[in-house]
Amino acid sequence: MFDKNRLTKLREEMKKNGDKSYIILTGDPHSSEYVASKFIAERFYFSPFTGSDGSLVVTLDGAYLFTDGRYFIQAEKELADSSVTLMKMGTKGCPTIAEFIAQNDLYPTAGNLFYMPEGFYEGVAKNGIVNDRDYSYLVENKPELSKDKVFALDEKLFTLSFKEKVAKVASEIENKGADSIIITTLDDIAYILNWRGNDIECTPVFYSFLYINKNNEVHLFIDKDKLSDVDYSNIHVHEYDDVVDFIKEKTNEIILVDKTKINAKLYNLIAKPLNGKSPSYLMKAVKGPVEIENIKRIHELDGVAMLKFYDFLYTNLGKNLSEYEYAEELEKYRRQSKDCFELSFETIAAVGENAAQMHYGPTKDKSSIVTLNDNVLLVDSGGQYFGGTTDITRTFLLKEPDAELRRDYTLTLKSVINLTTSIFMDGCAGTAIDIKAREIMWRLGMDYKCGTGHGVGYILGVHEGPNGFRYKHVPERDDGSKLEPGMITTIEPGVYKASKYGIRIENELLTVPAFETEDGVFYKFETVTYCPIETKYLDLGLLSDDEISWINNYHQMVYEKLSKRIQGNERLLALLKMLTKAVER
Repeated sequence: MFDKNRLTKLREEMKKNGDKSYIILTGDPHSSEYVASKFIAERFYFSPFTGSDGSLVVTLDGAYLFTDGRYFIQAEKELADSSVTLMKMGTKGCPTIAEFIAQNDLYPTAGNLFYMPEGFYEGVAKNGIVNDRDYSYLVENKPELSKDKVFALDEKLFTLSFKEKVAKVASEIENKGADSIIITTLDDIAYILNWRGNDIECTPVFYSFLYINKNNEVHLFIDKDKLSDVDYSNIHVHEYDDVVDFIKEKTNEIILVDKTKINAKLYNLIAKPLNGKSPSYLMKAVKGPVEIENIKRIHELDGVAMLKFYDFLYTNLGKNLSEYEYAEELEKYRRQSKDCFELSFETIAAVGENAAQMHYGPTKDKSSIVTLNDNVLLVDSGGQYFGGTTDITRTFLLKEPDAELRRDYTLTLKSVINLTTSIFMDGCAGTAIDIKAREIMWRLGMDYKCGTGHGVGYILGVHEGPNGFRYKHVPERDDGSKLEPGMITTIEPGVYKASKYGIRIENELLTVPAFETEDGVFYKFETVTYCPIETKYLDLGLLSDDEISWINNYHQMVYEKLSKRIQGNERLLALLKMLTKAVER
């Protein structure tokens, strides 16, 4: 239960220090999208909003929660009667946090600069004073960081070894005119070292900083107690907090640094910063041949887990199980594979109107019952495997749909097909072809208020830049780079209608070469998600012959991929045959 008195106590402390506003970002010292519970505890404490992404601005007489379209419905419900005002980012008339503070004369403002990205800090600080202040001492029972050990992955899972990755980074930073680089993003560090950790739930990374110079010298800043299970003989290891003094001493080095990722406190210690992306940022997004082979392999495993879930759902639908129980069952099926060691995010199993909340998540204590009288069950889920990261959504129509629901479900699949079948030139970004999916909805005056898709990491974060599908530039997303062969990007259009239902269908796409002509090089997509899509209630009048052919070709591939893994299981084979049966007019 949210206690408004917490904000009162915070404002009393703000008045003592002369702060007119206080910024609480959902962030950590590494600008991570998903963070350890220690770093999100402050926002949870001062706001009832439980979504994974959002920023809180507290003033002396108000509180304002800034979040994007994925969370509008959820935030409206959770903030009701809380005294916290919802600020709908990206909508007409909604200012950015920097604009809001400037327009309302909320300087001096304050925030923990160790948790504030330098790029964000500069946007706020250009109009007034930003005090480096941390009021999280007011938070009761704040969680501690994980003490779990870092673990090394089998080198056979990677195209490039640790040494080869370091050499490439060192060469690139020298080409950019820098002497060294400080890497603050946790997924880049894990990628370079070929290590993984358990510091953030569902994201196998570990809190650390990494320094590499043009002479291939590597320094790692981490809790040393976490390294007992890995070989770090070629790395200079320091305690996590020693990064501050280490950077202070590099007064004569030009250090490559990404201002959008490094925190403001650390950035302002660098004597000679050179702003730019880490070479590893693009390196890890373009998967090599070994990674691609493994990604396809583990998607087959994931498809089998999903098929078992289909069987469980169809068998138990009349038993009034909860969303949480369905989510638990799907996790069990994934973990039956020895290669699955974690989920890639908490499963979204949302029935009926709950599905209109894009990032709704059931819990053991708060979960709706799924019945035969409900219209939809949306299940968005994924796993972390020794061989890749999966992210898949399927929406199940639980009973005969009305005309509106049937249309919306069909349009969602139509959007998936339209973008998946794109041919595009080298140099094309996801922003150029997002329209292929979104226009299907726009023609009817609908919009799903979020990107159409995002990059996916390799045994790393389920969200990864710099690739994605989005119709406009959103700076904080950083997903507007050109699409290159080897990139994995989800496609997940949907329809979300408050108090009614939500629909989403999601696959992962691999960018591959298509052909080359005198006019240039062209690319296309290969679908690497292998799971049936329900077709029973499609409105075939909305689909072209080519779109129906795509559905049938996709299902033929799914059958070929999954049937070989369930030989001997006649029940699952029969279900797979039924679900992949050709669609006919």
